[in-house]
Amino acid sequence: MVSRSLPSQFWQRLAYLICLIICLEIGLQGFYYVTVGDFLFRRVALPIYISEPNAGFANRPGLSFDHRTNEFHAHYYINQAGFRVPQPNVEYTLAKPANTYRLMILGPSFAFGWGVDYELSFAGVLNRLLQESAFTGGNKLEIINAGVPAMTLAPQLIWFERVGKRYEPDLVIQFVYGSMAITDSSELPYAVDDKGYLMLLNADASWRGREIFKKVATVFYGWLLWTKVNEVFFPHSSENGDVVLGAGREMVASRDFDPKRSEVREAMRAYSKLAGAVRAAGARLLVVYVPLSYAIQKEDVSRWRHLGIRDISRQMAFDAEFVHYLNEQQIPSIDITQRLKDSVVVGKRMYYWLDIHWTAAGNAAAARVVAEYLTGRS
Repeated sequence: MVSRSLPSQFWQRLAYLICLIICLEIGLQGFYYVTVGDFLFRRVALPIYISEPNAGFANRPGLSFDHRTNEFHAHYYINQAGFRVPQPNVEYTLAKPANTYRLMILGPSFAFGWGVDYELSFAGVLNRLLQESAFTGGNKLEIINAGVPAMTLAPQLIWFERVGKRYEPDLVIQFVYGSMAITDSSELPYAVDDKGYLMLLNADASWRGREIFKKVATVFYGWLLWTKVNEVFFPHSSENGDVVLGAGREMVASRDFDPKRSEVREAMRAYSKLAGAVRAAGARLLVVYVPLSYAIQKEDVSRWRHLGIRDISRQMAFDAEFVHYLNEQQIPSIDITQRLKDSVVVGKRMYYWLDIHWTAAGNAAAARVVAEYLTGRS
């Protein structure tokens, strides 16, 4: 009699556990919605894209999108050309107007201004700083923000050669983040689905599973708790592999800088093509290296070590030497790492905690560094 009741007890306890998990999930999903004002599934993946014949994908023209997470609330306006703009109906003519200085920003989400309103983004703050400094010598300043979240340099360069240069920019700023070792391949791993989301091509079951788990509240809050615990009790934990997770793009932990290494040679091909295309368009180029938060926020070091950055000082040295090498090759570049570190104020984050991007303070600090460089005050 007792033995026959054991299976029954097992299934009763399993059913109780499942009900408990479901209730916990519903409660946490509700908590997220109440505290954030939006759904968890919109925290990372955004339906803001459209297929584009040159770069593969682009910002959706005419978009007005409210982006809410547990860390920020930002609104994005995209004009009919796919550029992020400060308000609706801001368009730019292909032919540059007389007495106008045009600055075009290229790059991924850091260039786009992910997580902040336009006036608080790098482009918005840079616009104000350059106008205050009379950088254009009395001419009107136009900043065209051509940044596209998740966009890599090589495919965006194709877009610039076919479309972007027709806007006749005087200066092109190219953002590179995380590592200066970029790929020269224009093949993108993404496609845009009919709802406007980026989808990984040839996605396997493990990738699909990760995408689903990102939207589960118990997983989300469990990961948040784990990162806090990991920071306190396992400050030096790290993975054995060189692949860096959570960087938003394919990235490996760099070794010592050597121009003969294959990853450096491949990246130099991309930078050289960019410099040639910008010169051919009659414009100046500035490459801006953007560090990830582990280089700036001390409290983020343990989390990034767990995600694959095993030697932070070595990674920072690699990128600094790469920037120096680009300048030696007559490709103007700036590493803003040290200036961002100098701008850190205790208790005020330059980067979001879960999201990898700049806060308003980080955007402002980066814009100040670049403005000072452009005006010769750095």
